[in-house]
Amino acid sequence: MILIMYMYQMEPEKYPTDNINCIKLGPDTRFDKDLVTIPEANYDDIDYDMYQMEPEKYPTDNINCIKLGPDTRFDKDLVTIPEANYDDIDYVYVPEGLVKSRVERLAEQIFKDYAGPRENPLRIFVIMNGAFQFYTDLNDYLKKLGQYNKEKINYHTDFIKIKGYVNTETRLEEIAEECITESMVKDQDILVVEDIFDSGTLMSKLYRRINKHQPKTVEAAVLLHKENMKNLKHNFVAKYTGFSCPADKFVMGYGMDYNEYFRDLPHVCIITKEAIDKYFRDD
Repeated sequence: MILIMYMYQMEPEKYPTDNINCIKLGPDTRFDKDLVTIPEANYDDIDYDMYQMEPEKYPTDNINCIKLGPDTRFDKDLVTIPEANYDDIDYVYVPEGLVKSRVERLAEQIFKDYAGPRENPLRIFVIMNGAFQFYTDLNDYLKKLGQYNKEKINYHTDFIKIKGYVNTETRLEEIAEECITESMVKDQDILVVEDIFDSGTLMSKLYRRINKHQPKTVEAAVLLHKENMKNLKHNFVAKYTGFSCPADKFVMGYGMDYNEYFRDLPHVCIITKEAIDKYFRDD
């Protein structure tokens, strides 16, 4: 008699999580400790590497930011969502706490670069209305840093209203001459604060207008850099970038709107297809 044996390959046992009402973190979920705020006393004890996503066509190695993947999502039932917006939200893409921690880290970098004695105050251009919430938090963190540091940061803020989107499409208005004048720019250090770098057209036009008036330096703080192949031609990456995400993510909240809706959401969210149709503008 010949005894024939074979090994039965069982599937890896999975821990049952369907009955756990929580945000589920995967084995590869991790964020670079240098991209958020960490107490100095604990810094050397924390050993989180940046999670390396699968190779992408869009080059992101030169973008120093938190990189969001196509599958990044948080269940809207596990965070606070305004009741009026609940049905229009598909899922939360970046929770409020992570956004604010990243913005605080950007504020630390800006403070380090611009604090101290200066011939002229830093000139900050906030692109309205989308960047208003981003700037509000950035401003709060800069003030907080000024309270607890010997050196201070001196800056002046200009709010520049430019509409970049209608529905889900980029539709850039012309930048009026009076929005950015020579007296605002010449021999000044300029920091542009913007919510999204998407097609790149707006930032390109802004930089051309600013550089025409001979600034001393010009840099940008951008909350979200979209991995849009169309923007590669501009060869632009903001020095202070919060996050990057795939080009097909149409994000709302934290100051960013869809035809003036959803701007007040505390999180960065993805809205449903039904909401896009519901608030579509036919003009």
